[in-house]
Amino acid sequence: MDPRIENLVDEKLSRDIYPIGTKAGEITAKDAELTGLKPGTAVAVGNIDAHAALPAVEITEPGKMLIIGTSTCHLVLETEEKMVPGICGVVEDGIIPGYLGYEAGQSCVGDHFQWFIKNCVPEEYEKEARDRGVSIHKVLRERASKLNPGESGLVALDWWNGNRSVLVM
Repeated sequence: MDPRIENLVDEKLSRDIYPIGTKAGEITAKDAELTGLKPGTAVAVGNIDAHAALPAVEITEPGKMLIIGTSTCHLVLETEEKMVPGICGVVEDGIIPGYLGYEAGQSCVGDHFQWFIKNCVPEEYEKEARDRGVSIHKVLRERASKLNPGESGLVALDWWNGNRSVLVM
């Protein structure tokens, strides 16, 4: 370990751990001046972006799954811990207090889609999208929906930002 970070936690971080959905503190007068917020404004405990979306879309109990974001983050709540191949992690109280939060997904899916559109989509598809006044994504979805599974052959994408769950054991 680099000796410059030996005391990082003691020097830079708090050892206090607060549950999600609670108040971490309040905006100070100095920070209020910088941000334009009122002093004393509540500051929420930080949470991962996709995880914060579950209560926003009323997923607050087991039985529903949310798939969101450019990394196609798959999130589900459960009351019992289970071994699930391919899961990136299980965190108690990590999404909704009182539940285990399971997560899986594939890193940089949005980047892959954008690269594919920029480098692999024929001009005729781009022209069709322009002529119809729709996005190239819509044209590709429509064309893909007409294919049977496996009909187009094997598609291999570069590793790029890593593989978050397909090879997780």
